[in-house]
Formats: sequence, structure tokens, C-alpha cells
Amino acid sequence: MKNKLILFDWGNIVDSFSTGYSIKDAFYDLFKSLGYESENAIKEVGKYQLSGIRNMDELEDCYKEMTKEFNLTKDFDTFIKNYKYYFNKITYYKDVRDYEISLKDKCKIGILSNIILLDRERIDKQLGLDNYDYLFFSYEYGLRKPNIEFFEKIQEELPFKKENILFLDDKEKNVETAREFGWNSYVVTGLELDKIKKYVEEFLNKEEIWKKYY
Repeated sequence: MKNKLILFDWGNIVDSFSTGYSIKDAFYDLFKSLGYESENAIKEVGKYQLSGIRNMDELEDCYKEMTKEFNLTKDFDTFIKNYKYYFNKITYYKDVRDYEISLKDKCKIGILSNIILLDRERIDKQLGLDNYDYLFFSYEYGLRKPNIEFFEKIQEELPFKKENILFLDDKEKNVETAREFGWNSYVVTGLELDKIKKYVEEFLNKEEIWKKYY
């Protein structure tokens, strides 16, 4: 079934948002180390849409704006160093990672995720990006889910019909947009491996069931 593609989100699918040392913990510790302490740091920084920033120059300009708003006391180089330190501590779900990679013999697999350009090294350590056939990262496009234009650009690069694509994501809005676009799509998290397996198996078996009866 190499004519089928499964695209996985990364955050809260493999990377933990809710257990162990989470992304919320990392944002708190990062901004505390930069001179700003807030339990809501992850939400307060959200408006800057860091995962849509395409290069380091743009990221540095954005950091200057955050420095003004949050009265940060450290320079950009320290921000990068501390970001990598704290975010490398985030827990991730190895069982989900292993399951994703196990599908390579059955179909094509890929990652579609809103990530900050500083995250790529961490994702590679967690997943081994060479294991995936397709990689679609928001910072490379300057677009973020659930922007429909992001899905359109991805589809243009794929040799698969929309009905032969499955997308699994932890956010309802992203899934809704993917469904409206024509992809098979479901809401899951990394704590729901059984559900992930169920959706994957149903998707991969669709064509086989059709052939059996017709």
C-alpha cells in the first residue's frame, strides 16, 4: 500500500504536552532563565507564532520584541542556548515513535507539524528524521496549521490523492481543516496509542476490503 501516506503531527503525539517534563515546563523554565517568570509563559508567547518564523534573522527580530514586552535580561545567543537545553529535556513517547516507524513496510509516512526552527535537531534525536518519507515543518513554509494554504502547498508536493492521505493531530481545529480539505483526519494524542493504531489500521484496510468484495 505504498500508494497511501500517513502524516503524523509531532507535538503531543510524540513530544509530550501533558506528562513528565512537558512543553509548558520548558517554556516556564526558559523564560525564567531569561528574566521573566510566569506560569502562563507558553500562552503569552503564543501570539508571536514562533513556529511560522523562517530563519534566524527573523527569530532574532522577534526575540527583540519579546525582550521589550517581557523585560528579558539575556541576549539572543543565550536564548538559543537555553531553549535547546530546556526543550531537550521534554519527555517523549518512544512507543508512539516506534509504531510510526514500524509502518514503513506498509505505507509511506511523514511528519506535518508546527515547529520552531530550533526544534529540528530535537525532533531528529527523537524520531530519526531519515525514517520518514516526507517532512512538512511550518517554519520552512512560513505557514502554520490550521491555515488552509499550508495544506494546499503540501498537497501540491505529494503524489497521493487526498483520499489516500491520513493525518493525525492533537488539535480539533487542525483536524477539521484537514477533513474539509479532503484528507482522512482524526484527533489523537501520544497517550492514545491504541486509538492511533485503530485509525491507521482502518485507513490501510479500506482498499483491501473494497477489493475483497468487488
